[in-house]
Amino acid sequence: MPAETTADREPLSKLLYQGTTEAHQAAEQTPYMLAMFQGKLPKEDYSRWLVRFHFVYSALEETAEALRGDPAVGGLYLPELNRTEAIERDLAYFYGTDWRAELTPSPGTDAYVARLRHVREEWPLGLVPHHWIRYAGYLHGGATLAKMLTTTYGLPEGEGMRFYDFAGIPDRTAFIGDYHTRMNAVPVKAEDVDALVAEGTRAFEANTAITTELGAESGLS
Repeated sequence: MPAETTADREPLSKLLYQGTTEAHQAAEQTPYMLAMFQGKLPKEDYSRWLVRFHFVYSALEETAEALRGDPAVGGLYLPELNRTEAIERDLAYFYGTDWRAELTPSPGTDAYVARLRHVREEWPLGLVPHHWIRYAGYLHGGATLAKMLTTTYGLPEGEGMRFYDFAGIPDRTAFIGDYHTRMNAVPVKAEDVDALVAEGTRAFEANTAITTELGAESGLS
């Protein structure tokens, strides 16, 4: 029987979406994230989310940079998506010029960064679900969340919300279409699909671990 090709199966984006739905929903339902979505999360607790995910996005973007020449996943090297610099601008807004003093990792961030390091060094194909999970959702709904948080915290327009501002992407709809085309063109064998879905689930679980830590620190349960 001939080997299955990319054209023979459902798009990878659809397979990942369907296969990680449960973990995705769980990630959105932690007390910390519910408080954020409901506009009930104190500003100082939100700024700690930026601290934690600075570690994650730095590691992710270092991984994408390192793999830019990879024949399978190099097409996902899209610097206009990078969020590390935007997070740093937001941290400077919330904490001032000494914001780097706030960069303390946690067990959750250490585990997430270690997994991204494993992907970079041992399994480049595993970049795909991490990349998709950390960018696609904010491309779709980040502007709405930023608007709500700006109102909640009484922020000057744009200040503290650079993370959600993809200034280098003037047409998000077109970009998202191109992104999914690139993602679905990644050469994936049939036997890789389950592993990629499992990696996507792992990524959502890593996200949940961090926001669970943040919730405990914030007294949310």
